[in-house]
Amino acid sequence: MRKQPGFTFIELLVVTTLVLVLSGLGAVSYQAAQRKGRDAKRRSDLEQIRAALEMYRSDTGSYPSGNYSAMISTLDSGGYLNSADLGDPQGYSYYYNSSSGYSYRLCAYLETASSSNCSGNPSCGSQTCNYQVTNP
Repeated sequence: MRKQPGFTFIELLVVTTLVLVLSGLGAVSYQAAQRKGRDAKRRSDLEQIRAALEMYRSDTGSYPSGNYSAMISTLDSGGYLNSADLGDPQGYSYYYNSSSGYSYRLCAYLETASSSNCSGNPSCGSQTCNYQVTNP
């Protein structure tokens, strides 16, 4: 009697299971990398805004007052910042507050942050802000 060449059912099950486990691990790693990439974009945006705020302050003597939209409009119209380059990758908003003109608070929501360093936990759209940048 001759054996037919081929794979047994058990061998196919083992290989299929291994492929599914490895692809599942790859998908989880990919999603984590995407979250970290979006957070890097948010941090970069806040640092660009911080640099523009410092240039504005050195020229005018104070930070722009008001909310995020008013501040971006002021910096954009003054040539300190190109607001077209800014924007949260997930559509969340950034938070800005400067009531005195001598200090400010700029906050964002980071997906990978384990704790909040944003005092008062302001709203960043549908999420609570958990990352803060302040004047130096």
